[in-house]
Amino acid sequence: MMIYHPTSRSILSILMIILMALIGACQGPGAGHERGEAEHGGRTVNRDTVNGGSANGETMNGKQPLPIAFRVVASEKTLPADFTSVAPEDVLIRLATNDDNLKALWSYFGLRNSMPSVPWDREFILFLGTGEPSNCPLHVKGITFDRDRGRLKLHLEKYTEPGSVCYANFSPRTFALALPREPMNSGWREVQVLGVPREPVVPLETP
Repeated sequence: MMIYHPTSRSILSILMIILMALIGACQGPGAGHERGEAEHGGRTVNRDTVNGGSANGETMNGKQPLPIAFRVVASEKTLPADFTSVAPEDVLIRLATNDDNLKALWSYFGLRNSMPSVPWDREFILFLGTGEPSNCPLHVKGITFDRDRGRLKLHLEKYTEPGSVCYANFSPRTFALALPREPMNSGWREVQVLGVPREPVVPLETP
């Protein structure tokens, strides 16, 4: 019977195979991109940005708008009687910073629900009047503040029934939103409404 005596070369080959297997197991799939990053144009950026940007407003240089907490205190299918003459971009923004402002604007926008009690030392009310398809009501998806531009961004989204198509008509919609006062003290100059035609930027008019 012949007895096999491994040579030093075969032993070295076996050790190399074992070492390569261990290295592959330690790295695992997708090594180097564990945090959802990808190389793009010589820079490392978030993969969501490479694919067209993310919902929280991330940018290529790492900056992103500040998320703003908010409460929807009213959402009704109404608009001011003079809306078409005062809102050429089909978007109307007004602010209430005290009870008198709130009462006047509540009536001006034609809201019928009862007015909320507002802690004015911490909050203000932003009124947004715009239009929506009559079968696809808008809702406020989020609010962010771009400090560099002094721009508050209202992110709107249509609610669509599965399998349905939104009409091309213009149905009234007014939101009353309670926001913290911090943006007003941080160089806030304008409001952009996203999710409506033209996504207009409206200069801020404080009471």
